[in-house]
Amino acid sequence: MKKILLMDTLSTIHVGNGALLENTIKLCRDAYGECEISIITMDRETNRLKYKDDTLFNAMFGSFWFGKGRLGKFLWAIKNSFFMLAHMVNENTLKIKSEKLTFTEDQKNAIRAIERADICVSCGGEIIGDTFFQALPFWLFTYWLAIKKGKVFILFPQTVGPLKMKWTRALVKMALANSNLFVGRDKASYETLLSLGFDPDKVMFVPDVAIQQVIGEADVHTYFSDNKKKVVGITISNPPQREMGGVVDFVEKIGEQVEQLDPEQFKILIMPSNYVRDGISSDYALCLKLKERLGRCFETEILENRPYFPGEFTGLLSQLEFFISTRMHVAILSTRAYVPTIAINTQHKIRGYMQNINMEHFCVDYSELSKLHYLIQQLTKDRDKIVENLKNNHEILVKKHDVFISRLKAF
Repeated sequence: MKKILLMDTLSTIHVGNGALLENTIKLCRDAYGECEISIITMDRETNRLKYKDDTLFNAMFGSFWFGKGRLGKFLWAIKNSFFMLAHMVNENTLKIKSEKLTFTEDQKNAIRAIERADICVSCGGEIIGDTFFQALPFWLFTYWLAIKKGKVFILFPQTVGPLKMKWTRALVKMALANSNLFVGRDKASYETLLSLGFDPDKVMFVPDVAIQQVIGEADVHTYFSDNKKKVVGITISNPPQREMGGVVDFVEKIGEQVEQLDPEQFKILIMPSNYVRDGISSDYALCLKLKERLGRCFETEILENRPYFPGEFTGLLSQLEFFISTRMHVAILSTRAYVPTIAINTQHKIRGYMQNINMEHFCVDYSELSKLHYLIQQLTKDRDKIVENLKNNHEILVKKHDVFISRLKAF
């Protein structure tokens, strides 16, 4: 039985990350049959609700520097930079047992998990890029260590880039040089991987794994008192300013477009997809403001402030008339459920996905939000045709996964 380690899963408390985790496991099992899966995660507490505790390990660098003051961040960076340097020297010279060069139990357990594995998988989604450059060297170190220890290392379908800074490009190229397979989930990521000089025979374009999501059971109408009106789903979030620049008030811009709908025909379900364990996430807080605004015109409800696993969330999406999203993975899940979807292009990966399914016309940039109502009219007018197109394009994408599975079997 093959031992597979997923090295960089974040948290199922975010629906998108849950879909990455769940469907990466599915594709691994499609390729290797019944295999032993271990998971390095940033959120064991939430993932324990679905996965066995003894298969879950904290990230090698714990919760990183989050929650620390200025001095705490500085000391954290110094300590962990020394940790990485010690291992890089050791792997190239003395070959001392790696767990002896650790400062924390998280580091020790993560290294043990790497050493037990046959195949190590990166499925983090968008770690390899300039957007979150502060954490990039630490994640790359974990991949480099797995490769250095002779493990098969596979970069599962994910966003790679933007990589516009010389040092991030050089670091990615050095750390991943001896990987077995590089997979971009959109054409821009595929081209970025090629531009780094990796062996073209090892570089693939494969759609995001979330297109494999199984649709679960859920009743969208339990959130409402009126079961006759059609349900419109919306999720909004704060975009990463580093990548997209400019500040946009989604509550105002999207609100004024949606308010042009007929409240006698439609009701609104606000569907935040990112949560926190204690308190209210920034996504949820923003969605509450949209609920307050749209509630003046429509029967409007919001999902509970709790984690939603991908099956339940997709079950709700499947019953919508149409969906508007600033988050990529819930847009993937809605189109997987064959729901006409308008995606707000807050990151280049979103347009990449909409291109994959030939729905780029319904991907809206910041500057185009004023045409949202026009696109909504198109969705409702041509809904049956759009649904059929989504089904056909989903079949095409799944066939690309068949090719990917064949490549995985070679390992």
